[in-house]
Amino acid sequence: MLDAPRPEVREAVARCRTAGIRPVMITGDHQLTAKAIAEDLGIAAPGDEALTGRELEKLSAEELEDYVDRISVYARVSPEHKLRIVQALQRRGHVVAMTGDGVNDAPALKQADIGVAMGITGTDVSKEASDMVLLDDNFATIVAATEEGRVVYINIRRFIRYILGSNIGEVLTIAAAPLLGLGGVPLSPLQILWMNLVTDGVPALALAVEPGRPIVMQQPPKNPQESIFARGLGAYMIRIGIVLAVVTIAMMLWAYNYTQANTAGGTLDPDRWKTMVFTTLCLAQMGHALAIRSNTRLFIEVNPLSNPYVLISVVLTSILQLLLIYVPPLRNFFSTHYLTGFELLVCVGFSSLIFVWIEVEKLFLRWWRGRKSVRRQAA
Repeated sequence: MLDAPRPEVREAVARCRTAGIRPVMITGDHQLTAKAIAEDLGIAAPGDEALTGRELEKLSAEELEDYVDRISVYARVSPEHKLRIVQALQRRGHVVAMTGDGVNDAPALKQADIGVAMGITGTDVSKEASDMVLLDDNFATIVAATEEGRVVYINIRRFIRYILGSNIGEVLTIAAAPLLGLGGVPLSPLQILWMNLVTDGVPALALAVEPGRPIVMQQPPKNPQESIFARGLGAYMIRIGIVLAVVTIAMMLWAYNYTQANTAGGTLDPDRWKTMVFTTLCLAQMGHALAIRSNTRLFIEVNPLSNPYVLISVVLTSILQLLLIYVPPLRNFFSTHYLTGFELLVCVGFSSLIFVWIEVEKLFLRWWRGRKSVRRQAA
């Protein structure tokens, strides 16, 4: 008689290992049976030690901690043994996910960082004690959920990187205009609201559904205690915000002098430079959205059809921005001014510098990491 494991579990266990997740089998079955199944699935290697419940009872809490990092199979265990194993792993600094279906599993499910109950065979007690219920009772689904969770976290960081990086640049630009004596704030409250809702919000929502890459399950887990701004996110936002502000302020100074020089002859409205600042900020964010889809790959290396929402949002938002300039009712409502082809081209040229900066930054980081890798190999 054989209670055969599901065929997809072997691949799921292998994916766990490449993702830095160590599967551990805790069962009430005989030690030899448990070892045979664990070796078949790749949870344990031939010759690996297995610990029985009777042996575990003889261990103190400190001694058990020394075992849990190298033992992947526990056999003939009781519910209190499961709880002790989970606690020992947590004391070693591990994040523990525990699966179970019985009433006796409830203490360990409750103690684990995330308890996963079986939705089909699981008891009501185990479901209440767990954090997540597995509807198909399939271990491979847990691995798929782990991958999806990593993709969601990456997209949250990408969303924050885009929103806050752009907002820092906007704040610095708006604050710089009065300090430079340019005659007030360049943007009206309605224009600022437009940027926050449309040119910031629409591409950001599209970036939030960016699909994951296969490499996401080939990376080690991140520290759950780390800040959302860790691993360079905070520095990136400040850096891009400053670059965006510098580019826009340079364009603002040029536009102001250009407008004032032509106002003397009565050919231009004296506030036309404000519309140029408004347009440059909005279009710069479109370039930012296109470049930020990947932290390491260039824009031309990313398949645009893998997330068509980004391309659609950028095109749609750019068209809406142009409508604010060239449709009279919208121009009057948003207090913008008509821009000539030359002036619009200037705005596009300055705004594209953000896209170019991010792409060059990727090339630089790629070169720097390659150089460090060569040094390590030489050492």
